[in-house]
Parts: sequence; structure tokens; C-alpha cells
Amino acid sequence: MSVFDTQNSTFQQALSFINHTNRNLFLTGKAGTGKTTLLKYVREHCHKKMAVAAPTGVAAMNAGGTTLHALFWLPFGLYIEDYELAWNDDDSHIYNKRRLFGKVKLTKQRRALLQELELLVIDEVSMLRADTLDAIDAILKTVRRDARPFGGLQVLFIGDLYQLPPVVKDTTWEVMSRYYSSTFFFDAKVLREHPPVLLELKKIYRQSDQAFIDMLNNIRNNCCTPEQLEALNRYYQPDFTPSKAEPYITLTTHNHRADAINRRELDALPGKHIVLRAAIKDDFPESLYPADADLALKIGAQVMFIRNDSGEDRRYYNGKIGYVKHIDASGDALIVDFTDGSEAVEVRREAWENIRYHYDKVDDRVNEEVLGTFAQFPLRLAWAITIHKSQGLTFDRAIVDVGNSFAAGQVYVALSRLRTLDGLVLLSRVSAHNIRTDEQVVRFSSNALPDEQVAQLLEASRRHYVGLLLLKAFAWERIMDTVTALNAYRPARTAARKETAVFIQALYKACEALKDVANKFRNQLDGLLNKSEHADYRKIHERTTKAAEWFLPQIDEQLLAVLHHQIQAGNTKKRAKKYLGELNALLADVKHKREQLRQCVAITEALAQGDALQDIIVKADGLAKKTFDIA
Repeated sequence: MSVFDTQNSTFQQALSFINHTNRNLFLTGKAGTGKTTLLKYVREHCHKKMAVAAPTGVAAMNAGGTTLHALFWLPFGLYIEDYELAWNDDDSHIYNKRRLFGKVKLTKQRRALLQELELLVIDEVSMLRADTLDAIDAILKTVRRDARPFGGLQVLFIGDLYQLPPVVKDTTWEVMSRYYSSTFFFDAKVLREHPPVLLELKKIYRQSDQAFIDMLNNIRNNCCTPEQLEALNRYYQPDFTPSKAEPYITLTTHNHRADAINRRELDALPGKHIVLRAAIKDDFPESLYPADADLALKIGAQVMFIRNDSGEDRRYYNGKIGYVKHIDASGDALIVDFTDGSEAVEVRREAWENIRYHYDKVDDRVNEEVLGTFAQFPLRLAWAITIHKSQGLTFDRAIVDVGNSFAAGQVYVALSRLRTLDGLVLLSRVSAHNIRTDEQVVRFSSNALPDEQVAQLLEASRRHYVGLLLLKAFAWERIMDTVTALNAYRPARTAARKETAVFIQALYKACEALKDVANKFRNQLDGLLNKSEHADYRKIHERTTKAAEWFLPQIDEQLLAVLHHQIQAGNTKKRAKKYLGELNALLADVKHKREQLRQCVAITEALAQGDALQDIIVKADGLAKKTFDIA
């Protein structure tokens, strides 16, 4: 599925939870139900300041984000919050809270990013370990100075727990099992105490044959009937040899098996290998490589596209199989042809980006900074691939070898890659022993809410979110942090130092006085919002309007005017660049605060008029996007 289905009610519910609430959400669904499509839609349309991350480098590249370890500067190892360290080599891979924060280097920019994020999307969450999520929770609570789960940051988890689980070494699990009942993300302490809303996508877009869908569902749930197993094993053909006219890809359990098949088939082709090297620029670590850095091909090699066509014609998709028809002598282009009647396509190198998120205070935006690029042909040899690397792909024909499946979900992942059973060949019989589903996954997945409860929870969550928007308008912590940072500025000349110190002290006192008044009003507002199920929004609007009428002139006179004057004076002084930067940062904060207060009045007016909560939040989003000149 590549087009967003506007008729899918679960899609709409998920988007409303994401855009109109601050509830943590786990969006799951069977293979082929559109999880990737929804992630792409959120990336392109969500108004919140967001970051997209995944547990592994390949998953991060596919999601268009970064790894969780890179986003949070996590050390590699096991995190146990209150673990008593022996401080020897035996526990060098274990981090308690103290050792974690000794390793995580939180610069000013990193803190600003984590403080300002409004939405964190974690894709392929089935591979995320519980202890890693608890480490992320500890960092966010500390940086954001908020005891709520993830420091109040909304988290969207996306994935299918019935697919591939986290990879944990036996020695690591020996320690981890004393603190966690499983390795899965949902057993993190933060989620055991505060579980996310669970929404399941149910409409399947990849398959249309109901008998095949039913079979996959039962394999997924570990309740495949003897009749279904018998029907499945009719596709057992241990001596099958595919014809060149019908390309098959072999899905196997181990890397060495896939590599051996690809190497054998490539060597069997006439002619010499042609090695096409990736163009790697700046910072792009090997762990993030989305394709082979050295891609060895021959004319006639069976290849698979590993990303969708970015052009308008959409000539190929991630997982489409063809064969190399021509390789340009320059090594800059090649032609891939197909056996299904599709038109041959010219393929050139495409670039993947290693990104880093950073917060732009002036524009109040989270931006993506490109650290490095990896340019390579979006192809891989496709006689074979591991089941693990096949996640998210769709095939018309596949040879499946799961006789040595070693992880729960491998049989399901392999079979669910196919559109129909007609394209299936089994190299080994599938027995009930090969089909394994973790019982803890089954229990957790049963927590999906009925539709009527989802609607009630969504409405309550919207109301809570509107209240948070109002309270945020009267929060002054960010401004106080910026004012405090000004104290680090020390002009070279003594006279200038005294003059600057007097200015900063007066500015600090003015901000502190406004903060004290704001905190008092926040307490009153919080009481009015939570007084009963039906808050008196007319009274709230009346009080909020009066508060804004008091604050706005105070901000204009005591802060904006003096800041503009000081910035203009600073522009004439030498070696004041850093100081001016801090002043402009504070000016941006104050102007954002002024806009928040105006937005607050508009929100309460809409509440008093009885407007729909969803419409109110959409209106608030529009006001929040307004830009203004900070000069």
C-alpha cells in the first residue's frame, strides 16, 4: 500500500491521537496493513515538532530518521536503573542511572532538542529492547525536568510484535531476566506503569485471498489448524529449480545461506564481475549502510529494488525483482529489465542521508541536518535474502526455507511477504514446531480497545490536551533558562562588564516577577480545568482574557522594548557575537510567549462558544505556525 486510505477508520483515529492529544500510542497491525504508509503520512503532515527513530540502522534509513542510540547518545550495553556496579570488567557492559549519565554527553543544543520535541516516532518497535526504552525514559525525564513518562513527550510506537523480536545475547538475558519478564519494549518499567493506547490496523492491503489471510492469521496466533498446515505443505518442492522467465527469491533464516546462494548464482553467470562502488560523503558510518558499499553484478544478475521509485512514474517499488540487462561503461547507470511485461528502467545511484535533528529556537522548529550521504544503486542481489531483511517487502514469487527457523515469528514474516499462495515454494515442510508465537506478545496484544472505547478515550484525551495547551501558555521555565544563560557573558572591559551585569540582573528580576504571577494564574487555571467533568469554559475564557490583557503590555514594556534596545546597542560593539546570540534567543522566546498568550485567548473563546475540540486544536495549530520577525 502506498496511497493513504482516507476511508480507514483506524488511520483516522491514529492521526487524531497523534495530532490532537498527547497520549502515547502503539500502532500495530498484521503484515501489509499500511503501517509504513501511515508513518510516511505523519512525517509529511504532522504539525508537531517531531523526530523519527528506530532500533537499528537499516530500520532508521527505511523510516527516514535516525537510530535511537544516535538520537539519545546512548551507550551500547544493558541498562538497569538501580544496578549495583562492581566496577570491574564483568559489568562493564551494564549501565545504571549514574553510569548512564556519565556516558551521555548532553550539550546545550542536545538538551534544547530533547526539551522542545513534541512527538517521538519509534518505528519497528518489535526490535526495541525494554531496557533501552527505560534508558530513554530516564534521559527525557531528566532533561525535560518532568516526572511524567518520557518527560511528557508524546511517543508513537509503530510495529508488529508478531514479527521479529529483539536480539539479546544469552549472557545479557541472564542479567536482564532478573529485572524484566521479557525483552519486548512493552515490558519496560515506564510502560508497565503507563501503557500506551493500543490501536490495531486490521484491513490487509497486500493479500486479497481470504483463505491465505486466514492461514496467515492462524500462523501469527500460533493456532494453525492441521488442515491449514496440510494445505500449506502442498507447496513443498525440495528439488524446485526456478526458470529464468519467472524470477523467484529465496527467503532463508541465516545470512550465510543467503550469501552463499547469491554468490553461487552470480558466479554461474558468464562474464566478469563488475563492482559498483558507493559514493560515501562525510559522516555515514558503516552500521547505517542501507546497501552494499561494493555491489558486485553481472549482466543477467537477478536483482531487487530496495527502495521505491522517487520519480513521478513509480516504475519500481521496494521488493520488485528484475535482472540486469546492461551496465554502462562509466559505471554511472545500468538498465534493469523485468519478466512480467514491465518496461525496462534505467537506474542510477540514489542517495540516502544520515541525519541529525537539531532545534532552531528562532523559528521554533526541529530541523534535519544532513551529516553525510551514501549514494548507491538501489539494488541488491535477489536470488536470496534473509527473512529478517525481508520485513516490509512484498514479493509475487518466493522460495521459502524455514526448516531451521530459530526465532518466533520467522515463518509468519516469510509467508506474509507473498501476495498469494500461488507464488509460494517450500524447500522444507512447515510443522507446528516451526510456528512459534511468544505468549507474552499474545497477552499484550489483546489490550486493543473496542471502537466505542477508542472514541470515548479520544474525546477525553483531546480535552486534556487543550488544557495542556492553555497551561503551557503561562509556563516561564524556558524563558528563565535563557535569561540565566546570559550570566555566562563577561565583556572584556570592566566598565562594560558592570553595565551588562546591571542589565542582566534587572532583566532577570523582571522575568522572575512575571513568572511568579504566571505560576499563580496557572494554579488557578489548573483548578478551573480540573474542577469537574464539565469545566466552566465561559469563566475560564473570562479569567484567561484578563490575564492576557495584563501580561501582554508587561511583556512589551519590560522585556521586548529593553531587549530591542540592548540588541541595537550590542550591534555597535566588538566581540559581542555570542552575547547578541543569547539576546536574540531570549527575544525569540519572549515573542513565542506573547503569541502563546494570544493563542490562549482564542482557544478559550472557542471553548466558551462550544466549538468541537478537534476544530479548536486545528485552529490552535494554525496560530502556532504563525511566523514573526525577531529583529
